[in-house]
Amino acid sequence: MSPTAPRVLPAPPQHHIATRPTKVSSSTTFFPRRRRRRRTKTPPIIALRRPKKATPTERGVPARGNFDDEKTTVDGVTKTLREESRSHPTFYPSERIGDRVMYASDVFEFTGSKEEFQMMQERFERRQNTDLMEVESEIENVSSVDRNVFLVRWNVTFVPAKLAWLQKVARNWPFGEVDVERKDMLHKMGERTKFTYKALFQTLKRMAVEKKLTMPVAKIEGQTKMTFANEKLTRIEERLSLVQSVNSNRVRNKRICRDLLEFYDTRKPIGMDFKTYDEMVESKVDIYSVLGMRTLDVDGMDDQQGNIEDVTAVLGFMTLFVLSFGVGIGSWYFDALRKDALMQKILDADF
Repeated sequence: MSPTAPRVLPAPPQHHIATRPTKVSSSTTFFPRRRRRRRTKTPPIIALRRPKKATPTERGVPARGNFDDEKTTVDGVTKTLREESRSHPTFYPSERIGDRVMYASDVFEFTGSKEEFQMMQERFERRQNTDLMEVESEIENVSSVDRNVFLVRWNVTFVPAKLAWLQKVARNWPFGEVDVERKDMLHKMGERTKFTYKALFQTLKRMAVEKKLTMPVAKIEGQTKMTFANEKLTRIEERLSLVQSVNSNRVRNKRICRDLLEFYDTRKPIGMDFKTYDEMVESKVDIYSVLGMRTLDVDGMDDQQGNIEDVTAVLGFMTLFVLSFGVGIGSWYFDALRKDALMQKILDADF
């Protein structure tokens, strides 16, 4: 090698990086990257609702029960009871009664013609309005339980015979008009009550000072199932709540038991004497399970000391009674004798 020739250096070694070849399928198509759009919230779609269909009541059509037909409805029966039958199912108008009628109560059953049932209706109504003092009837509810079958809940309130004198005192109070509030005693059917002069004096004192009287009236609650055929009443089933209460020994108050018997006195069938009817009632209603209802049970014998709780109250009562009603006591006595004579005449004629 010549000394003047350029010196050639060997090339540096090259390092090759092994890479895997990329295989591209002939069916693969590359698309350009699209620009993402900005999403905007769309307002919700408001569905247009159809107007609500008016109910039959809103359209003026009478309300109907589940078993009402086109002719006999709950509203129709209710209207007839309140406007034409003096708010009592037993006194349903005769022109709406079928040719054959069946009547059943807790005490007796009757099946007869329309005319016979009408006579019994008239007797029941006459006795109720005559024998019961200041009687009031009310229809609580009417519902359909089957086709052409209706259940009527009702009640009757009246002043018991033993408290008729107190009602007369309030009506003829010499110190001004008395505001009389009627209140039943059914909530006390399980309690024993007794008469006390102190309570009586407090009652008269309240009438004199406040001109107010809370009159404990008798209340008979019942339900009657009425069955119709061709718009005519053909069957009446009458049940009293107090009968079930007495027979199940839930009644301890003899006052309430006497109210029940007083009401049943107005339901004596035509042609049946009082003795037979009383025996029939006693066989169906366990009245002697109530303390104080037996013949030898005398009011006050079990607690003589409690009947006169305060001597001052007794003297005050007697003084107030004599001063206030000494003038009219004679007329009341003779009026009572006249009514006793009239009642005996009615019993003799089987009124």
